[in-house]
Amino acid sequence: MSLSVTDVPALDNRRVKTSAEDVLIDRVVPGEILVIAFGFVSWETRPEFDFYGRLKKLEQASGRHLNKILVRDSGNSWYHRSIAGLGEHPDDTVETLRALIAAIKPSKVVTIGQSMGAYAAVMFGLLLEVQQVIAFGPLSFLDVRQALLYHERRWIAVMRALEQNPPASGYYDLAALGRDRAGGQTRLHIAFGTKPDQPNSTESVNLDAMHAHRLAAMGNCTLYPFPYSGHAVVQHLIDTKRLNALLAEIITGIELAPEPLAITPAWRAWVAENLRLGSTPEELVAILQQHGFSYASSVAAVAGGA
Repeated sequence: MSLSVTDVPALDNRRVKTSAEDVLIDRVVPGEILVIAFGFVSWETRPEFDFYGRLKKLEQASGRHLNKILVRDSGNSWYHRSIAGLGEHPDDTVETLRALIAAIKPSKVVTIGQSMGAYAAVMFGLLLEVQQVIAFGPLSFLDVRQALLYHERRWIAVMRALEQNPPASGYYDLAALGRDRAGGQTRLHIAFGTKPDQPNSTESVNLDAMHAHRLAAMGNCTLYPFPYSGHAVVQHLIDTKRLNALLAEIITGIELAPEPLAITPAWRAWVAENLRLGSTPEELVAILQQHGFSYASSVAAVAGGA
């Protein structure tokens, strides 16, 4: 990939959706924030680029351009093998990204991703010493031994494949990687669900919560737990109209007005039933807020149910 970024044309939705490449760069404005977005896993089709539309919305809300590098791992190897146009293994990819950052000359760098992309956001964020990492539901390790220890079997096939045929470089414990870089400038923002993903599960803790707390132990980390979300925390934040405000605050430092979320008749019936069963108004207001409803609408719904 050429490292000349001065003449890169602007991306649009059509190119992002139809491109055959593994990395895309948007029009560059030196001195503006750079966001490097990593795509999530997809077993049936090629992984898509992620967060492009959200970042365009954030540009409109903030009135400023955001430099963007969109990356996907077409091999679903948690960004440990070839990423066409960037590198053959993580250390190789890091060097290309570092050169791109130097060419773009941003005011700050943010890495972002969900699930597999979240692992990449943390890994490359730490290796590049970026200012901000935003990770939604990341794993904290790709190590088979630790996976068995924590009963983390969701992607153990990927871990075994990396163990049996390791790339030239690899980072299999992000908490250890963070400890090795203690004192760095990188700030982690970890969003995760705490609701068990399996239906009728008796598990008391979502595995994503375990990974989040392993990462938080390295320090310089803010946790965002969402008790009514499972692993798909980004979709939960979209459904509850909270994603745009969260990204705006972390990436640009601006506070967006809450997006209105209407309390439906089904929610009103839920309030009335729980009041009948003895729940306190304060408890129900807190639960409604956790689902994304404003404080005012939550209080009104509980008052109406009473």
